[in-house]
Amino acid sequence: MRGLAACAVIGLALGLVACERATPEKEYRAGLELLGAGRLSEGKARLESALERAPDAPFAVAAHNWLGLVNLELDLPDQAVDRFEYAAKLDPTRFDPVYNLGSLLLDSGDTSRGITLLRRAADLDPNDIRALMRIGEWTTRNGRWDLGKRMYFEAHKRDPQSAAALTGLGRIATLEDQVVRAEAYFMQALEVRKDYPPALYNLGVLHSQRPGHAAQSREYFRHYLELAPEGARASAAEARMAGQVIDQTFQPAGPTPPPVTAGILWSQAQDALESGDAENAYLQAMRALAMAREVGDAGQAGEILRRAVELFPGRADIHLEAGEYWLEHGDARSAHEALVRAQALEPGNPMILVTLARAATLTAEYDTAIIALRDLIRLEPANPDPVWSLAEIYGEKLGMTRRGISALRIFEKQFPSDPRALEVPERIRMLEEAEAALPPLEP
Repeated sequence: MRGLAACAVIGLALGLVACERATPEKEYRAGLELLGAGRLSEGKARLESALERAPDAPFAVAAHNWLGLVNLELDLPDQAVDRFEYAAKLDPTRFDPVYNLGSLLLDSGDTSRGITLLRRAADLDPNDIRALMRIGEWTTRNGRWDLGKRMYFEAHKRDPQSAAALTGLGRIATLEDQVVRAEAYFMQALEVRKDYPPALYNLGVLHSQRPGHAAQSREYFRHYLELAPEGARASAAEARMAGQVIDQTFQPAGPTPPPVTAGILWSQAQDALESGDAENAYLQAMRALAMAREVGDAGQAGEILRRAVELFPGRADIHLEAGEYWLEHGDARSAHEALVRAQALEPGNPMILVTLARAATLTAEYDTAIIALRDLIRLEPANPDPVWSLAEIYGEKLGMTRRGISALRIFEKQFPSDPRALEVPERIRMLEEAEAALPPLEP
Protein backbone atom coordinates (compact mmCIF):
# COMPACT_ATOMS: atom_id res chain seq x y z
CA MET A 1 0.00 0.00 0.00
CA ARG A 2 2.80 2.39 0.87
CA GLY A 3 4.38 1.94 -2.54
CA LEU A 4 1.11 2.58 -4.33
CA ALA A 5 0.40 5.67 -2.22
CA ALA A 6 3.85 7.09 -2.81
CA CYS A 7 3.55 6.39 -6.50
CA ALA A 8 0.21 8.20 -6.63
CA VAL A 9 1.68 11.24 -4.89
CA ILE A 10 4.55 11.40 -7.36
CA GLY A 11 2.12 11.00 -10.26
CA LEU A 12 -0.02 13.86 -9.02
CA ALA A 13 2.97 16.14 -8.51
CA LEU A 14 4.10 15.66 -12.09
CA GLY A 15 0.64 15.53 -13.64
CA LEU A 16 1.16 11.87 -14.62
CA VAL A 17 -0.90 8.73 -14.22
CA ALA A 18 0.30 6.84 -11.15
CA CYS A 19 3.06 4.33 -11.75
CA GLU A 20 2.51 4.28 -15.49
CA ARG A 21 4.78 5.88 -18.00
CA ALA A 22 3.13 9.11 -19.11
CA THR A 23 1.91 9.58 -22.65
CA PRO A 24 3.94 12.11 -24.70
CA GLU A 25 1.15 14.66 -24.21
CA LYS A 26 1.21 14.23 -20.43
CA GLU A 27 4.98 14.31 -20.38
CA TYR A 28 4.86 17.58 -22.31
CA ARG A 29 2.40 19.00 -19.77
CA ALA A 30 4.61 17.81 -16.93
CA GLY A 31 7.53 19.61 -18.54
CA LEU A 32 5.56 22.84 -18.65
CA GLU A 33 4.68 22.46 -14.96
CA LEU A 34 8.35 22.03 -14.10
CA LEU A 35 9.25 25.12 -16.13
CA GLY A 36 6.55 27.06 -14.31
CA ALA A 37 8.07 25.98 -11.02
CA GLY A 38 11.50 27.25 -12.11
CA ARG A 39 13.02 23.77 -12.54
CA LEU A 40 14.36 24.53 -16.00
CA SER A 41 16.74 21.62 -16.57
CA GLU A 42 14.15 19.06 -15.48
CA GLY A 43 11.42 20.69 -17.54
CA LYS A 44 13.71 20.81 -20.55
CA ALA A 45 14.43 17.10 -20.22
CA ARG A 46 10.69 16.31 -20.08
CA LEU A 47 9.96 18.37 -23.20
CA GLU A 48 12.83 16.77 -25.10
CA SER A 49 11.61 13.31 -24.09
CA ALA A 50 8.06 14.12 -25.21
CA LEU A 51 9.32 15.31 -28.60
CA GLU A 52 11.57 12.29 -29.02
CA ARG A 53 8.58 9.99 -28.46
CA ALA A 54 6.17 12.01 -30.61
CA PRO A 55 8.04 14.36 -32.96
CA ASP A 56 4.91 15.11 -35.02
CA ALA A 57 2.49 15.56 -32.12
CA PRO A 58 0.11 18.56 -32.08
CA PHE A 59 2.20 20.08 -29.28
CA ALA A 60 5.48 19.83 -31.24
CA VAL A 61 5.62 23.46 -32.41
CA ALA A 62 4.87 24.80 -28.94
CA ALA A 63 7.37 22.40 -27.36
CA HIS A 64 10.20 23.50 -29.66
CA ASN A 65 9.33 27.13 -28.97
CA TRP A 66 9.41 26.49 -25.21
CA LEU A 67 12.75 24.75 -25.55
CA GLY A 68 14.09 27.78 -27.38
CA LEU A 69 13.03 30.00 -24.48
CA VAL A 70 14.51 27.60 -21.94
CA ASN A 71 17.81 27.50 -23.82
CA LEU A 72 17.89 31.29 -23.72
CA GLU A 73 17.42 31.21 -19.95
CA LEU A 74 20.19 28.62 -19.68
CA ASP A 75 22.50 30.83 -21.79
CA LEU A 76 22.52 28.47 -24.78
CA PRO A 77 21.71 30.89 -27.63
CA ASP A 78 22.79 28.60 -30.48
CA GLN A 79 20.49 25.84 -29.26
CA ALA A 80 17.72 28.42 -28.83
CA VAL A 81 18.11 29.51 -32.47
CA ASP A 82 17.88 25.89 -33.61
CA ARG A 83 14.66 25.32 -31.67
CA PHE A 84 12.98 28.52 -32.85
CA GLU A 85 13.97 27.84 -36.45
CA TYR A 86 12.62 24.29 -36.29
CA ALA A 87 9.36 25.45 -34.72
CA ALA A 88 8.93 28.08 -37.45
CA LYS A 89 9.67 25.46 -40.10
CA LEU A 90 7.03 23.11 -38.66
CA ASP A 91 4.41 25.87 -38.73
CA PRO A 92 5.41 29.01 -40.69
CA THR A 93 2.13 30.68 -39.66
CA ARG A 94 2.82 30.59 -35.92
CA PHE A 95 3.70 34.00 -34.47
CA ASP A 96 5.71 33.10 -31.36
CA PRO A 97 8.70 31.19 -32.80
CA VAL A 98 9.20 33.73 -35.61
CA TYR A 99 8.97 36.59 -33.12
CA ASN A 100 11.34 34.92 -30.64
CA LEU A 101 13.86 34.09 -33.36
CA GLY A 102 13.76 37.64 -34.73
CA SER A 103 14.21 39.12 -31.25
CA LEU A 104 17.12 36.81 -30.47
CA LEU A 105 18.92 37.60 -33.72
CA LEU A 106 18.33 41.32 -33.25
CA ASP A 107 19.84 41.18 -29.76
CA SER A 108 22.81 39.14 -30.99
CA GLY A 109 23.72 41.71 -33.66
CA ASP A 110 22.19 40.10 -36.75
CA THR A 111 20.05 43.16 -37.31
CA SER A 112 18.99 42.68 -40.92
CA ARG A 113 17.70 39.14 -40.42
CA GLY A 114 16.23 40.02 -37.04
CA ILE A 115 14.21 42.94 -38.39
CA THR A 116 13.10 40.92 -41.43
CA LEU A 117 11.79 38.13 -39.20
CA LEU A 118 10.06 40.56 -36.88
CA ARG A 119 8.32 42.19 -39.84
CA ARG A 120 7.20 38.74 -40.92
CA ALA A 121 5.93 38.01 -37.41
CA ALA A 122 3.96 41.28 -37.42
CA ASP A 123 2.17 40.13 -40.57
CA LEU A 124 1.34 36.73 -39.07
CA ASP A 125 -0.86 38.16 -36.32
CA PRO A 126 -2.44 41.56 -36.99
CA ASN A 127 -3.68 41.70 -33.38
CA ASP A 128 -0.22 41.36 -31.82
CA ILE A 129 1.92 44.51 -31.87
CA ARG A 130 4.95 43.10 -30.04
CA ALA A 131 7.01 42.66 -33.22
CA LEU A 132 6.27 46.19 -34.40
CA MET A 133 7.18 47.58 -30.99
CA ARG A 134 10.38 45.52 -30.91
CA ILE A 135 11.52 46.98 -34.24
CA GLY A 136 10.47 50.46 -33.13
CA GLU A 137 12.47 50.24 -29.91
CA TRP A 138 15.61 48.98 -31.66
CA THR A 139 15.48 51.50 -34.51
CA THR A 140 14.85 54.38 -32.10
CA ARG A 141 17.81 53.35 -29.98
CA ASN A 142 20.03 53.04 -33.04
CA GLY A 143 19.10 56.28 -34.77
CA ARG A 144 16.74 54.90 -37.48
CA TRP A 145 13.94 57.20 -36.42
CA ASP A 146 12.17 57.11 -39.78
CA LEU A 147 11.65 53.35 -39.57
CA GLY A 148 10.88 53.54 -35.86
CA LYS A 149 8.15 56.11 -36.50
CA ARG A 150 6.54 53.87 -39.13
CA MET A 151 6.53 50.93 -36.71
CA TYR A 152 4.96 52.93 -33.88
CA PHE A 153 2.29 54.40 -36.17
CA GLU A 154 1.42 50.90 -37.40
CA ALA A 155 1.28 49.62 -33.81
CA HIS A 156 -0.97 52.52 -32.81
CA LYS A 157 -3.24 51.83 -35.78
CA ARG A 158 -3.60 48.19 -34.75
CA ASP A 159 -4.05 49.01 -31.07
CA PRO A 160 -5.21 52.60 -30.40
CA GLN A 161 -5.14 51.83 -26.66
CA SER A 162 -1.41 51.08 -26.65
CA ALA A 163 0.29 53.58 -24.36
CA ALA A 164 3.63 52.08 -25.37
CA ALA A 165 3.11 52.92 -29.07
CA LEU A 166 2.16 56.52 -28.24
CA THR A 167 5.19 56.83 -25.95
CA GLY A 168 7.41 55.52 -28.74
CA LEU A 169 6.11 58.23 -31.08
CA GLY A 170 6.76 60.77 -28.35
CA ARG A 171 10.34 59.62 -27.90
CA ILE A 172 11.07 60.04 -31.60
CA ALA A 173 9.42 63.47 -31.63
CA THR A 174 11.66 64.41 -28.67
CA LEU A 175 14.75 63.30 -30.54
CA GLU A 176 13.64 65.32 -33.58
CA ASP A 177 13.19 68.43 -31.36
CA GLN A 178 9.44 68.40 -31.96
CA VAL A 179 8.75 69.36 -28.34
CA VAL A 180 5.07 70.24 -28.62
CA ARG A 181 4.28 67.09 -30.60
CA ALA A 182 6.29 64.93 -28.19
CA GLU A 183 4.41 66.27 -25.17
CA ALA A 184 1.09 65.65 -26.93
CA TYR A 185 1.99 62.00 -27.54
CA PHE A 186 3.09 61.45 -23.93
CA MET A 187 -0.11 63.06 -22.62
CA GLN A 188 -2.17 60.85 -24.96
CA ALA A 189 -0.37 57.83 -23.52
CA LEU A 190 -1.39 58.93 -20.01
CA GLU A 191 -4.97 59.38 -21.17
CA VAL A 192 -4.96 55.80 -22.45
CA ARG A 193 -3.23 54.41 -19.39
CA LYS A 194 -3.18 56.56 -16.30
CA ASP A 195 0.18 56.72 -14.48
CA TYR A 196 2.03 54.92 -17.31
CA PRO A 197 5.65 55.04 -16.02
CA PRO A 198 7.52 55.36 -19.37
CA ALA A 199 5.35 58.32 -20.39
CA LEU A 200 5.96 60.02 -17.04
CA TYR A 201 9.71 59.46 -17.31
CA ASN A 202 9.87 60.85 -20.84
CA LEU A 203 7.83 63.89 -19.84
CA GLY A 204 10.41 64.47 -17.14
CA VAL A 205 13.19 64.26 -19.72
CA LEU A 206 11.32 66.54 -22.10
CA HIS A 207 10.78 69.27 -19.50
CA SER A 208 14.35 68.96 -18.20
CA GLN A 209 15.51 70.12 -21.64
CA ARG A 210 13.29 73.22 -21.62
CA PRO A 211 14.46 76.39 -19.84
CA GLY A 212 12.22 77.32 -16.94
CA HIS A 213 10.59 73.89 -16.71
CA ALA A 214 12.73 72.40 -13.93
CA ALA A 215 9.83 72.22 -11.48
CA GLN A 216 7.60 70.36 -13.95
CA SER A 217 10.46 68.00 -14.75
CA ARG A 218 11.06 67.15 -11.10
CA GLU A 219 7.34 66.56 -10.54
CA TYR A 220 7.15 64.05 -13.40
CA PHE A 221 10.28 62.26 -12.17
CA ARG A 222 8.90 62.21 -8.61
CA HIS A 223 5.67 60.64 -9.84
CA TYR A 224 7.64 58.14 -11.91
CA LEU A 225 9.75 57.08 -8.91
CA GLU A 226 6.61 56.47 -6.85
CA LEU A 227 5.53 53.92 -9.46
CA ALA A 228 8.93 52.49 -10.43
CA PRO A 229 11.43 53.06 -7.61
CA GLU A 230 14.03 50.55 -8.82
CA GLY A 231 16.07 49.96 -11.95
CA ALA A 232 18.43 51.89 -14.21
CA ARG A 233 15.75 54.35 -15.29
CA ALA A 234 14.93 55.08 -11.63
CA SER A 235 18.58 55.89 -10.98
CA ALA A 236 18.60 58.20 -14.00
CA ALA A 237 15.42 59.91 -12.77
CA GLU A 238 17.01 60.54 -9.36
CA ALA A 239 20.13 61.93 -11.03
CA ARG A 240 18.06 64.21 -13.27
CA MET A 241 16.08 65.47 -10.28
CA ALA A 242 19.38 66.41 -8.67
CA GLY A 243 20.26 68.48 -11.73
CA GLN A 244 22.64 66.05 -13.40
CA VAL A 245 22.69 66.18 -17.21
CA ILE A 246 22.49 62.73 -18.80
CA ASP A 247 23.24 62.34 -22.49
CA GLN A 248 21.04 59.90 -24.34
CA THR A 249 23.02 57.49 -26.45
CA PHE A 250 21.76 55.19 -29.14
CA GLN A 251 24.33 52.47 -29.60
CA PRO A 252 23.60 49.01 -30.99
CA ALA A 253 22.98 46.48 -28.27
CA GLY A 254 24.58 43.09 -28.04
CA PRO A 255 27.92 41.68 -29.17
CA THR A 256 29.51 42.52 -32.49
CA PRO A 257 28.52 39.90 -35.06
CA PRO A 258 31.24 37.84 -36.74
CA PRO A 259 32.65 39.34 -39.93
CA VAL A 260 30.71 38.42 -43.04
CA THR A 261 30.43 39.94 -46.49
CA ALA A 262 27.43 40.69 -48.67
CA GLY A 263 28.87 38.41 -51.32
CA ILE A 264 28.97 35.45 -48.94
CA LEU A 265 25.40 36.10 -47.85
CA TRP A 266 24.22 36.34 -51.45
CA SER A 267 25.93 33.03 -52.25
CA GLN A 268 24.14 31.48 -49.30
CA ALA A 269 20.85 32.84 -50.64
CA GLN A 270 21.48 31.22 -54.01
CA ASP A 271 22.42 27.92 -52.36
CA ALA A 272 19.24 27.96 -50.30
CA LEU A 273 17.15 28.72 -53.39
CA GLU A 274 18.74 25.87 -55.32
CA SER A 275 17.98 23.49 -52.45
CA GLY A 276 14.31 24.53 -52.51
CA ASP A 277 14.33 26.63 -49.33
CA ALA A 278 12.82 29.80 -50.77
CA GLU A 279 12.11 31.41 -47.38
CA ASN A 280 15.68 31.08 -46.17
CA ALA A 281 16.93 32.27 -49.56
CA TYR A 282 14.83 35.40 -49.25
CA LEU A 283 16.08 36.12 -45.72
CA GLN A 284 19.71 35.68 -46.79
CA ALA A 285 19.15 37.98 -49.78
CA MET A 286 17.77 40.68 -47.47
CA ARG A 287 20.77 40.23 -45.19
CA ALA A 288 23.13 40.56 -48.16
CA LEU A 289 21.41 43.78 -49.20
CA ALA A 290 21.60 45.23 -45.70
CA MET A 291 25.27 44.31 -45.45
CA ALA A 292 26.10 46.00 -48.75
CA ARG A 293 24.36 49.14 -47.58
CA GLU A 294 26.07 49.10 -44.18
CA VAL A 295 29.53 49.05 -45.76
CA GLY A 296 28.55 51.78 -48.22
CA ASP A 297 28.91 49.71 -51.39
CA ALA A 298 26.12 51.27 -53.46
CA GLY A 299 27.10 49.39 -56.60
CA GLN A 300 26.91 46.01 -54.92
CA ALA A 301 23.65 46.93 -53.21
CA GLY A 302 22.14 47.90 -56.56
CA GLU A 303 23.25 44.67 -58.20
CA ILE A 304 21.87 42.56 -55.33
CA LEU A 305 18.59 44.44 -55.55
CA ARG A 306 18.33 43.94 -59.32
CA ARG A 307 18.85 40.21 -59.00
CA ALA A 308 16.64 39.90 -55.89
CA VAL A 309 13.74 41.56 -57.73
CA GLU A 310 14.12 38.96 -60.49
CA LEU A 311 14.24 36.06 -58.03
CA PHE A 312 11.49 37.26 -55.66
CA PRO A 313 9.04 39.28 -57.79
CA GLY A 314 6.18 38.50 -55.43
CA ARG A 315 7.84 40.01 -52.34
CA ALA A 316 6.68 43.54 -51.59
CA ASP A 317 9.65 44.22 -49.30
CA ILE A 318 12.09 43.69 -52.17
CA HIS A 319 10.30 46.26 -54.33
CA LEU A 320 10.13 48.65 -51.36
CA GLU A 321 13.88 48.28 -50.85
CA ALA A 322 14.40 48.96 -54.54
CA GLY A 323 12.25 52.08 -54.37
CA GLU A 324 14.14 53.42 -51.38
CA TYR A 325 17.45 52.65 -53.08
CA TRP A 326 16.53 54.56 -56.25
CA LEU A 327 15.26 57.51 -54.23
CA GLU A 328 18.54 57.64 -52.34
CA HIS A 329 20.38 57.76 -55.66
CA GLY A 330 18.21 60.42 -57.28
CA ASP A 331 16.30 58.21 -59.72
CA ALA A 332 12.73 59.05 -58.77
CA ARG A 333 11.28 57.47 -61.92
CA SER A 334 12.76 54.03 -61.20
CA ALA A 335 11.75 54.42 -57.56
CA HIS A 336 8.18 55.18 -58.58
CA GLU A 337 7.98 52.08 -60.79
CA ALA A 338 9.35 49.83 -58.03
CA LEU A 339 7.00 51.27 -55.41
CA VAL A 340 3.94 50.88 -57.62
CA ARG A 341 4.77 47.17 -57.84
CA ALA A 342 5.24 47.00 -54.07
CA GLN A 343 1.93 48.75 -53.44
CA ALA A 344 0.12 46.34 -55.77
CA LEU A 345 1.40 43.44 -53.66
CA GLU A 346 0.63 45.05 -50.28
CA PRO A 347 -1.95 47.83 -50.74
CA GLY A 348 -2.23 48.55 -47.03
CA ASN A 349 1.46 48.75 -46.12
CA PRO A 350 2.07 52.25 -44.64
CA MET A 351 5.81 52.11 -45.30
CA ILE A 352 5.16 51.54 -49.00
CA LEU A 353 2.48 54.24 -49.17
CA VAL A 354 4.60 56.98 -47.62
CA THR A 355 7.57 56.22 -49.89
CA LEU A 356 5.34 55.92 -52.96
CA ALA A 357 3.78 59.32 -52.20
CA ARG A 358 7.24 60.87 -52.04
CA ALA A 359 8.39 59.28 -55.30
CA ALA A 360 5.14 60.14 -57.07
CA THR A 361 5.44 63.77 -55.99
CA LEU A 362 9.01 63.97 -57.30
CA THR A 363 7.90 62.58 -60.66
CA ALA A 364 4.81 64.82 -60.81
CA GLU A 365 2.53 61.75 -60.67
CA TYR A 366 0.23 63.69 -58.40
CA ASP A 367 -2.81 61.44 -58.82
CA THR A 368 -0.81 58.51 -57.48
CA ALA A 369 0.58 60.63 -54.65
CA ILE A 370 -2.89 61.81 -53.63
CA ILE A 371 -4.31 58.27 -53.58
CA ALA A 372 -1.35 57.02 -51.52
CA LEU A 373 -1.67 59.90 -49.05
CA ARG A 374 -5.42 59.39 -48.66
CA ASP A 375 -4.85 55.70 -47.95
CA LEU A 376 -2.16 56.64 -45.43
CA ILE A 377 -4.51 59.09 -43.69
CA ARG A 378 -7.08 56.32 -43.39
CA LEU A 379 -4.53 53.85 -42.04
CA GLU A 380 -2.74 56.29 -39.71
CA PRO A 381 -5.29 58.87 -38.53
CA ALA A 382 -2.90 60.08 -35.79
CA ASN A 383 -0.12 60.86 -38.28
CA PRO A 384 -0.09 64.56 -39.28
CA ASP A 385 2.47 64.19 -42.10
CA PRO A 386 0.22 62.82 -44.90
CA VAL A 387 -2.40 65.52 -44.24
CA TRP A 388 0.28 68.21 -44.54
CA SER A 389 1.68 66.66 -47.71
CA LEU A 390 -1.79 66.45 -49.23
CA ALA A 391 -2.35 70.14 -48.56
CA GLU A 392 0.97 70.97 -50.24
CA ILE A 393 0.15 68.96 -53.36
CA TYR A 394 -3.32 70.48 -53.73
CA GLY A 395 -2.29 74.04 -53.01
CA GLU A 396 1.26 74.32 -54.33
CA LYS A 397 1.65 71.64 -56.97
CA LEU A 398 -1.80 71.49 -58.58
CA GLY A 399 -3.08 74.98 -57.85
CA MET A 400 -6.30 73.51 -56.44
CA THR A 401 -6.69 76.33 -53.94
CA ARG A 402 -9.98 75.32 -52.35
CA ARG A 403 -8.84 71.74 -51.72
CA GLY A 404 -5.49 72.94 -50.43
CA ILE A 405 -7.18 75.30 -47.96
CA SER A 406 -9.59 72.56 -46.90
CA ALA A 407 -6.70 70.18 -46.17
CA LEU A 408 -4.89 72.91 -44.19
CA ARG A 409 -7.98 73.57 -42.08
CA ILE A 410 -8.32 69.85 -41.39
CA PHE A 411 -4.67 69.79 -40.33
CA GLU A 412 -5.16 72.81 -38.05
CA LYS A 413 -8.21 71.23 -36.42
CA GLN A 414 -6.86 67.70 -35.98
CA PHE A 415 -3.26 68.55 -35.04
CA PRO A 416 -3.34 71.87 -33.15
CA SER A 417 -0.25 70.95 -31.12
CA ASP A 418 1.88 70.32 -34.23
CA PRO A 419 4.31 73.24 -34.77
CA ARG A 420 3.25 73.43 -38.42
CA ALA A 421 -0.26 74.41 -37.31
CA LEU A 422 1.17 77.89 -36.63
CA GLU A 423 1.94 78.19 -40.36
CA VAL A 424 -1.60 77.42 -41.48
CA PRO A 425 -3.07 80.98 -41.40
CA GLU A 426 -0.20 82.37 -43.46
CA ARG A 427 -0.35 79.53 -45.96
CA ILE A 428 -4.11 79.99 -46.37
CA ARG A 429 -3.60 83.72 -46.89
CA MET A 430 -1.01 83.05 -49.61
CA LEU A 431 -3.28 80.57 -51.37
CA GLU A 432 -6.22 82.98 -51.29
CA GLU A 433 -4.07 85.78 -52.70
CA ALA A 434 -2.77 83.53 -55.45
CA GLU A 435 -6.33 82.54 -56.35
CA ALA A 436 -7.47 86.19 -56.38
CA ALA A 437 -4.63 87.10 -58.76
CA LEU A 438 -5.81 84.61 -61.38
CA PRO A 439 -7.68 86.07 -64.36
CA PRO A 440 -11.43 85.37 -64.33
CA LEU A 441 -12.65 82.43 -66.33
CA GLU A 442 -14.17 83.34 -69.69
CA PRO A 443 -17.88 82.51 -70.05
